[in-house]
Amino acid sequence: MSYMRSAERQRHILDSAKKVFAERGFHAANVSHICAEAGIGRGTLYLYFRNKKSVFEAILRETLARVRALIDSQRPLELPPPETLRRRDVVAWSSRKLHAILQAVFEDERTLRILLREAGGLDVDIERVLGEIDDGLIRVIAEDLAAAQRAGIVRDIDARVQATLMVGGIEKLALAALRSDEPVDLRALAREVARFHATGSIADRVRDDADSDPGRDHGTDP
Repeated sequence: MSYMRSAERQRHILDSAKKVFAERGFHAANVSHICAEAGIGRGTLYLYFRNKKSVFEAILRETLARVRALIDSQRPLELPPPETLRRRDVVAWSSRKLHAILQAVFEDERTLRILLREAGGLDVDIERVLGEIDDGLIRVIAEDLAAAQRAGIVRDIDARVQATLMVGGIEKLALAALRSDEPVDLRALAREVARFHATGSIADRVRDDADSDPGRDHGTDP
């Protein structure tokens, strides 16, 4: 391999390690696998990282850095009056916004696989980084929901609870796809989660309360 500056070599090691961890899993992978993938000797790797875990943690911290950059780049949303919007437009906008956030955090399927399948339960340090990633992602989505509430587009709900449910749902759906070795379609996940949380699970054919029989007891089963 030709000479590379230190920053480039470290980047190359991390990219190689990401491939190894995603394909083999954290426990089955070892330093030799990473070195073979990167085309370097063990001594070279140890110039940059103490051990396998420190390489793994560096990958997670890169994800955390992207989440923090996303938080720092957040700007107040300028939203139109709710009376000018149609429900499908709100769902489509929410889906696009959510997908953009997910793409910024989970830059590729290998990162997603490492975060959701390999990182959980390794040790306290790793769990702390995972918690910060989740908290940051929830914060970004919650701030958008709060802005939509102030604009009168989203009803009065706990924005952080809603954001937590959305992030948790996406992670569970992505994990299910990874377990079955299906490709993870973040755009489709964002669309379905945005649609569900914007409209709920009740079909459009069910009448609104305002259209219901005023004499009907809504406390009983249908």
